[in-house]
Amino acid sequence: MDKKALVVRLSSLGDVVLSSCIIEPLRDMGYHPHLLTFEPYGEIFEDDRRINVIQVKKEELFQENTIKKLEGFDLYLDLQKNLKTIFLRLFIRGSWKSYNKQSIRRRLAVYIKAFRKPYHVIDAYLETIGHKGFRPNIEISEERLRVWKEKLGNNFVCIAPGARYKKKRYPYFKQVADLLEKEGVKVVLVGDTKDRLLTEGFEGVNLCGELSLVDTLAVIKLARAFVGNDSGLLHVARAVGTKAVQIYGGTHPTLGFSLYPDEGIVLLKNLECQPCDPHGKGHCKLKTYECLQIHPQTVTSAVLTLIR
Repeated sequence: MDKKALVVRLSSLGDVVLSSCIIEPLRDMGYHPHLLTFEPYGEIFEDDRRINVIQVKKEELFQENTIKKLEGFDLYLDLQKNLKTIFLRLFIRGSWKSYNKQSIRRRLAVYIKAFRKPYHVIDAYLETIGHKGFRPNIEISEERLRVWKEKLGNNFVCIAPGARYKKKRYPYFKQVADLLEKEGVKVVLVGDTKDRLLTEGFEGVNLCGELSLVDTLAVIKLARAFVGNDSGLLHVARAVGTKAVQIYGGTHPTLGFSLYPDEGIVLLKNLECQPCDPHGKGHCKLKTYECLQIHPQTVTSAVLTLIR
């Protein structure tokens, strides 16, 4: 592979994970893929030898030494498409392509039902290079998987209760964990230190705040199934091939981040007020959070469907 391609996806976790769908098609086209991203998201590719990662701090993006690292690529793919990457193009000359972000349509979908059309960010990423049908995929070393299999086995379900915003956080994961344990299903909880506070008193093995990003990938890959919100770790499950249950709150599949049918089960009430924000920010204007009022048994049954 003599040609080099730079994929620019700076944040956040889920978006960087989804950008992995571009690795194999670029390799098929004869390119050696590189990824530019912010810390700490590059860590998820620690074991993946198919791609080189250029990981920078936010304040380092436009520094001279960073710009020099980014020069000389045969192809540049802007999968961020915001002001930062528009300015980046002014510093770095070359062949740039960017994805169809549908920003206006997605924002209008918050207010007008007619704009809530099918859309997948993955499809849009792939269209930048004229491909389709690939999925997010991140490789984990056999040694890492062996270590975690010895610690946890592989007969468990992962629950990730966290999400950046309250309108995206399902409030009944404790009940789901209880129901799964009563069904004889071992539960392993994953997430960051903030999620640790959300999971005090939960049934199962609580690893929230204890794992590196790449170890989190390994644990999720070993799981029989994954259940979480419309959040970053849900997309990790997709990238390591673990079937998932995705619970929607204040967002909606029309924004581009829904599971494909063969990846698992999507739980969505599809209320008139969904989505209420492109990112799930803020608080419920009705103060009921009705979108998240999905019975724990419904979630549990979906998980059991995947593993049985």
